[in-house]
Amino acid sequence: MRHKAFVIGLRRTVIPAPDAVTRHIQSDALKLLAWLACTIVLGAALAPLIFKAGKNLVDMRLLDEGTFLGRVAEQSEFSRYFNRAVLLAAVVCLVPLLRSLKFRRSELGLERNPHGLLHFLGGFVLAGGLLLGLGYLYLQVGWFEDEPKHVWEWKKLGTFGSQALGASVLEELLFRGVLLALLMRTMRPVPAAFWLTFAFAAIHFFKPPEGAELAEADVRAGSGFWLIGQIFAQFSDPGFIVAEFATLFAVGAVLVWARFRTRSLWLPMGLHAGWIFCLKLYSFHTRIPKDYRPDPAPPFVGADLKEGLIPLTTVCLTGVIAAIVLRAALRRRERTADLAVGDAG
Repeated sequence: MRHKAFVIGLRRTVIPAPDAVTRHIQSDALKLLAWLACTIVLGAALAPLIFKAGKNLVDMRLLDEGTFLGRVAEQSEFSRYFNRAVLLAAVVCLVPLLRSLKFRRSELGLERNPHGLLHFLGGFVLAGGLLLGLGYLYLQVGWFEDEPKHVWEWKKLGTFGSQALGASVLEELLFRGVLLALLMRTMRPVPAAFWLTFAFAAIHFFKPPEGAELAEADVRAGSGFWLIGQIFAQFSDPGFIVAEFATLFAVGAVLVWARFRTRSLWLPMGLHAGWIFCLKLYSFHTRIPKDYRPDPAPPFVGADLKEGLIPLTTVCLTGVIAAIVLRAALRRRERTADLAVGDAG
């Protein structure tokens, strides 16, 4: 009888636990973390396979080295294959995530923006213009120099523009669209914006450090996981975090502010596209002088236009100017509306 009573008491004690665990497992936040973890693991596992496949296709002449795809497959290092593998894994893992979350379009919280195209073009010009102005300053003071291997080609504008447009649309729909809406199921806007911005910066920060490349013969099945270790090791360097992670966080903060401020994705997409276009265009045509170190050493200036405290300040300035312009436009529309009401009266 004592044994039976003990078993009944034990059952009464442990029965609620699985329900609590189930509720946590079914929570949106945990599913998002699971999606992120699965993306990293699957990307690390796929990277060596995609790398070997790309190199073998070129060696077997199935990809012509004279074509764009053939040149990319032949010239790309393992780190670039790793980045593409992570993107592929993110898309693959996104399908079961959206199914499990039962996401509805109405949850996005977006409104029709009658000034959408103007916001997109204005954001593109503002973000890209300020960043290109910073790049021009870098060239004038000698912190960067022209890349002699790359001559100016007008067709590159179309290439970089299409890449910037595609990346900005997809990332804004994913981050400031779907993921922000999912976080706001269980969070207030401010903490939801913070954690979304942190995730945005961390994912874009997820790249190998310089000198972590592997020769083709050294790539093994576990090389992707080795590269993950090298990436996480960067977080132990405070200077590196200040130089790039802070800038990426500021970019995410400006974009999520623009989404809340306009209740649409037009302005975030324009700002995002302008930054990407400028970075690709500038990185293609410039380089850091091999025998020269800039006077304002890191963390003020980095290896490109998104590293350092100076780019961080430029991103923040972009957000401030966007806020001023939006506020002025809103006041102008309000004055116009008041005048229209007065004339009608």
